[in-house]
Amino acid sequence: MPELFTEFVVTAPADAVWDVVGRRFDRIGAWATAVPASAALPAQPGGPPVAGRVCTTGVRLVPRVTETLVAYDEANRTLTYEGSGLPRFVTRARNTWTVTPVGDGWCRVTMRARFDTRGLLGRLGRSVILAQTWRTSRYLADDLRRYVETGRPSPRKQRQLRRAGHR
Repeated sequence: MPELFTEFVVTAPADAVWDVVGRRFDRIGAWATAVPASAALPAQPGGPPVAGRVCTTGVRLVPRVTETLVAYDEANRTLTYEGSGLPRFVTRARNTWTVTPVGDGWCRVTMRARFDTRGLLGRLGRSVILAQTWRTSRYLADDLRRYVETGRPSPRKQRQLRRAGHR
C-alpha cells in the first residue's frame, strides 16, 4: 500500500524535539497549522505520557480524527500511531515519527505514513489522501522546526490561533 516518507533537520537537540513530538504528543494543536486543536486520550498505567490524541482537522469530510499510540519508545525517540474516524474506504492510517540526534544541537526527524484503502473509492481517494498528506507534512515540518527552534508557533499557526480567539 502507498507510503509517504518525509525527513527534515531541526536545529535543536533531539531531546527538545522529542519532548514536543513524543512526550507532548497530545499538544500538536498548539503548534501545527494542520491541526487547529487537539486533546489528550488518557494515559494508561506504565505506558507513554498519553494514549493518543483527538485532533480537530478543519476538514469538512473528516472534522475530527482520533490518533492512538500503538508503539512508543522513549529511549529511541520513536512512536507510531493509528488514525480512526476516517472515511470508510480507509482501512488503516498509520504514521511513525523518529527523532535522531545528528550533531551538537541538531537532529533529524522522519515521518513514515501509510494508508491502506479498499474499493473503488479507496483507489480514487488514495492519490487525494497522499497529496494532502504530503502538503500537510511540509507545513508540519516547518511548524515543528519553528516551534522548537524559537519556542513560538509559526506565523501561520499564530494567525490561526488569533482567528480562533486564542492569544
